Parts: sequence; C-alpha cells; structure tokens
Amino acid sequence: MQIVLNTRFNNLEQFIDEVKHWDLDFRLLGTGGFLGHIKQLISQDVLIMHARLQRGLDQTGATPPGYRTFVILGKDCHGFWWRGYQVTNNDLLVFPQSNELQSASNADFEVFTISVREPYLEQLGEDLGLYGLAKSTHEVIRLDSRTAQGLRALAGMIVKSAGGMAAVIAAQELSERLAICTARGLPRNRPSMRKRDLAVDRVVDYCHNNSAPPYGLAELCRIAGVSERTLQYAFKERFGIAPNVYVKRCNLNSVRQFLLRADPEKANVKDIAMDLGFFHLGQFAADYRKLFSEPPSTTLVSKL
Repeated sequence: MQIVLNTRFNNLEQFIDEVKHWDLDFRLLGTGGFLGHIKQLISQDVLIMHARLQRGLDQTGATPPGYRTFVILGKDCHGFWWRGYQVTNNDLLVFPQSNELQSASNADFEVFTISVREPYLEQLGEDLGLYGLAKSTHEVIRLDSRTAQGLRALAGMIVKSAGGMAAVIAAQELSERLAICTARGLPRNRPSMRKRDLAVDRVVDYCHNNSAPPYGLAELCRIAGVSERTLQYAFKERFGIAPNVYVKRCNLNSVRQFLLRADPEKANVKDIAMDLGFFHLGQFAADYRKLFSEPPSTTLVSKL
C-alpha cells in the first residue's frame, strides 16, 4: 500500500486541489482560516483516507468514481449532518452509488474514508455469501460501540502505518468487515424531510446558484417559506450558525474565488466585492480577514 498524500494544510484551495481521486467543493464556514491534515494510502483495490479538519465546512462534491465509499467517524467526532441524517460515531456511513457528497461539519471533524473498488466489493460479497452487497441502498448502519471501536482501531492502524504489504492485508480485512457490517447491520431509515430541512435546502440551493444572494433574514425567510424562528433553528441544527451568517460566509467564499482567479494587474478588491454584494467595504474587509485569516488584498496577489 502506497502513501500518496500526508500533508497539513492552512489553505482550503490547496487542500481541494491536492486530495487524490475526490471531487471536492467545500466552503469555509468556521472563522480563523482553514486548518486540516489529510493522509491517503492506496492499493490496487482500496483507497483509505484519514481527515482531521479544524474548521466548520459546507461539504459538497463526489467520492472517487468506480469505488464504493464507507465512512468511519473518529472517536471524538460525536455528530454531524450527512445526507439528511444526524449521525454519531457509532454509525457506519455508506455513500450511495451516485457518489454524491453532501454534509455539514463542525470544528475538529475527524473521519476515516475507505473507498473499495466496485469489482473487488462484488467479489468480496460472493466470497462471503453477501449477495447483492454492491447494490445495497443502505446509507447509515447503526453499530454497537464495540464494533464501531474495532473498525476505527483497524482504520487508525492502517493510517498510522508506512504502507507496504502489511497495510494491504489490513485494508483487505477492513474491507471484509465493512462488507459484513453493511450486509448484516441494522440500517437506519432515511428520515422524512422535515419542514426545516426543506427550508435550509431552499436557502442553500439559492445561495449556491446566485452570485450575490441576499443575507437579510426577512428575504431569506421569504425564499425558505418559513418563519424566522424556524429558519434560525434549522440552520443552527445543520451548520451551527445563523442563516444570514451562513449566506454571508458563502458570499465571502465566492469573493475569494474571484480574487484568486483575477489578474492583480487589472482587478481590484473593491470592484470584486461590490459586484458580489458587499457595499460596506470596511465591514467586508473585517469579515473577510476573520474568516480566512488574511486581508482580501493578500488573496488577490497570492499565487497558489
């Protein structure tokens, strides 16, 4: 098994660019600039990643194509929102065949992801008598604490290793255990979409599809179709922040992307900020520095 990445990051864009095989589209929601550590190991059939991310993130994107991806939460990662579920560290997460990633993580987020090539997973199912495993639609499997701790310990041992054949054998054992848990474990039913879940989704979709969405609460409530109290509670539950704060920080992430792509000889911070709805430039600069730990002028001239 080969180590393909073992890096600490303080830049979200570098992190997204360097993570192997995943298609990530993350937005920074927690203040203080991005901080994270990623280690990835790969063999012929299994890709294992350990991620510890120190800031809150809105996570979207896709898992590696041609693989089925499982997620084991770190022992101190007690819960987060994932694809409509509020999950805990006794849950085994199984990505659907669509590979869609959609989650909201808080600070000090730790996971192990195990991506198993689909032909290998199908062969495992046949060898273990778990027919139909590869086509399973279960997304969250509730484990007893001892089983969850055992999976976590084996994944941690692989991640701490220097790779090699011992890690390959351990990754095969882990894949077998995950297959058995998925086939024989107790799946959690997908919760029905509550009014507040739908309200959050409406605002998030609007925010992601508009270059300068408003972040006044009255307008966000109109978009969501719910009361201010409902919307406030719903965003706190999923993202840990108020809806207007979420939208403002998404807008700041959009500004950052424009600044990174702009030609510093031709562009300026003021025009980009105002084009994206930031008209009070002093407050914009303070909010930007708080979120990314650097002034917008530094971002404009940086070269990743």
